[in-house]
Amino acid sequence: MPTLRTFKLLLIKLTFFGLALQGCGGANKNKKSQPTAVGSALSMTAEEAKSEILNKEFKKLLKTHITEFNQQEAISFSKSINYCDISGLKNLENIEELNSITSTSNYHACKNDNSTQNGMTTMTYTQTDEDGKFPKHLTLTANDDYKFNHFMLKKDALVKCQISYKQDQSLEKIVILINGQVEYNAKTYTLENHEEIITF
Repeated sequence: MPTLRTFKLLLIKLTFFGLALQGCGGANKNKKSQPTAVGSALSMTAEEAKSEILNKEFKKLLKTHITEFNQQEAISFSKSINYCDISGLKNLENIEELNSITSTSNYHACKNDNSTQNGMTTMTYTQTDEDGKFPKHLTLTANDDYKFNHFMLKKDALVKCQISYKQDQSLEKIVILINGQVEYNAKTYTLENHEEIITF
């Protein structure tokens, strides 16, 4: 029976050929496939890294100022000099106009529990409630280089914010539009209509 013998030899050759193509050790069906480029699945683009940094730093900065504004018992519409919690001074001038409150602050090595600030800003809060709190819009301008912790808004940087609150009046979301230069860890970013969405 040469036909059966030929068939068996062909079957044995195909089996060995299949094993040779598979390699030693056999296939492990539980093992997940890995990307061929090392680190490609975990890498971030420069734009994504910049956005993550800006989002984190602006979240701290804006939460500090908006929370401080909303916690004031009454707005004082005069010039004042305040000592910071730990060290430094803060010169403050508030001006109330139709449907807006403008606060110009000049920080001199001002250290509090949560922040270190230096420089001058003008913040205009609009669409506040009947008590002059919980604004829906904020425009922040750096009158000169304004440093907040390790983050700096360079002179003339402009940040426009649209603010929404939860039912308990805590911050829910801030949509910001940034124009100008910001600096973080000795890197300067020049931004033109750069949008960030900050959630709490």
